[in-house]
Amino acid sequence: MTNFADDDVLLNTGVSFPIAFARADIEGTEIKLDVTHWRALSGMVGYTHMRGVGQLPIAGGLFIGDEISAALASTGEFPVTQDQRHTLRGRANYQLAPRASIALAVSYGSGLPVEFTGDREDAIAQYGERIVDRVDVERGRVRPSISVDASLSATLLKTAARSLRVQADALNLTNRLNVINFAGLFSGTALAPPRSVAVRLRAEF
Repeated sequence: MTNFADDDVLLNTGVSFPIAFARADIEGTEIKLDVTHWRALSGMVGYTHMRGVGQLPIAGGLFIGDEISAALASTGEFPVTQDQRHTLRGRANYQLAPRASIALAVSYGSGLPVEFTGDREDAIAQYGERIVDRVDVERGRVRPSISVDASLSATLLKTAARSLRVQADALNLTNRLNVINFAGLFSGTALAPPRSVAVRLRAEF
């Protein structure tokens, strides 16, 4: 497709500007299997394979530096920021009781493209060894990411007029450092959140 829309992140901040590639070719396959109900179990598993190639030049955005300006004026090809070849997702739910359930979710990503032009030592000096260890600079890809999440919910009170529900969510149970983007020309560097737990109480009356 022509004039493929994307966003340019300014200096790795939360500020972004719209851009458009001259052309982008994206192809892929998605498979999903849902188990709606099998005794007390339900769940899903999904797999996506994708390949995306963008074509320079680029219009829009706000870029700084002579090297970037030269790259934007060229007509070469590059992997788009969403070019993750393999993505796997799975979720299982178990009904503990009529008003209580537990869920476990797992996600895997084979890694997005890296646009860092220096070597490993340059990357460590700029981003730190812990982050660079999660990047395959030579292959030009972020290393695979894995996240395991869990959720527990229960309805404490339910009548015709009111209800009370509590839910606890635990994200990234293994506290794995997952690098999403690294030194991208348009997307900067982004890390997935560390392990976290949240409890929500919802009342209706």
